[in-house]
Amino acid sequence: MKSDRHFPVKRLLVLGALVGAGAYYFSREQNRRALDSKLAELGLKDAAQDVGHSVTKGWEKTKDAAKDASAVIADKAGEVKDAAAGGAQAAADKVKEVAGDVKGAVADASGKAADAAKDTAATASDKAGDVADKARDAAADAKNAATDKAAEVKADAQAKVADVKADATKAANDVKGAARDAKKS
Repeated sequence: MKSDRHFPVKRLLVLGALVGAGAYYFSREQNRRALDSKLAELGLKDAAQDVGHSVTKGWEKTKDAAKDASAVIADKAGEVKDAAAGGAQAAADKVKEVAGDVKGAVADASGKAADAAKDTAATASDKAGDVADKARDAAADAKNAATDKAAEVKADAQAKVADVKADATKAANDVKGAARDAKKS
């Protein structure tokens, strides 16, 4: 009799492998420093730390739920072992009796792990929204700075044109004056 809900062992192994690879990568000092500086440069260091704390908290919840489930399973296994001393029928009856408790403990652990994953996903989503807002603000600041700089360059160019025009007019007037003076002499 196979249950529709089962513990996803393969997913847990893949998640463990990913966490292990991440731990190895971030354990190298140069990688941590480079990541810290890049996150600080982008203004995302706090968001990354919050997501990291959320993942840690979720992992602790999952670990605690697994400990609770394993304690229930060990306790029930002890009861079945004691009942087995009374005979095969007593052991079979005890297995039927404790099966619901074991199933409930595993379901509870699975539910807590799912809740922890949802909490972590919600935190990551919130932080992603914050990062998107920061990115929009940075883009708006960059656009405003570019507009201001373009206006400044335009004003400088107009001032230079006016100076050149004034210098050209003065030079033309000087040439006319010199030509008049030469004509008079």
